[in-house]
Amino acid sequence: MDTSFMQEIKQVGQLTDADRQLLAEMKPALETHAAAVVEAFYAHLEKFEPLSKLLHAEPGRVEKLKGHLRQWLITLADGEYGESYFERRYRIGFRHVEVGLEPRYVIAAMMFCRATAASMIVEAAYANDPKKTERMVALNRIMDIDLNVMLQSYDDHRVQQFLNVTGFSKALFETLMAG
Repeated sequence: MDTSFMQEIKQVGQLTDADRQLLAEMKPALETHAAAVVEAFYAHLEKFEPLSKLLHAEPGRVEKLKGHLRQWLITLADGEYGESYFERRYRIGFRHVEVGLEPRYVIAAMMFCRATAASMIVEAAYANDPKKTERMVALNRIMDIDLNVMLQSYDDHRVQQFLNVTGFSKALFETLMAG
């Protein structure tokens, strides 16, 4: 993944050193509450037929996905957001592309995660913390940055599909899009 893209996303998303510190401090709370967030997340997705079908397209997929989501939640608090962090997020997005999950569902899922994480993690673990609001902002920022990276994988995939179908070069495509 392009290093300048990662730096730009962090800057535009306003991820600060203070946010990184707060997120790193939140790792134990994320570990404690991740299972409850994961259960609520998949119970919510089961309500929607297209998502439920996708979840159950292979035996054991839901349990495997629960593990991935739990890991994703916990790694939000890594505190270090470099190349390997962004590459993992990009691969998550690309995996969503591969299984045919539409971007609208990824966006809606992230909205659910933000709201649920806020109530289940920040409110539960930091109800009386004077930095509660800052913790919420930091968590929302890193989730939005993750969403941005995941959606970039959709864009890259679709551009590549277009290039494959049309035979256009990437340079020609970029010229056409610029002008």
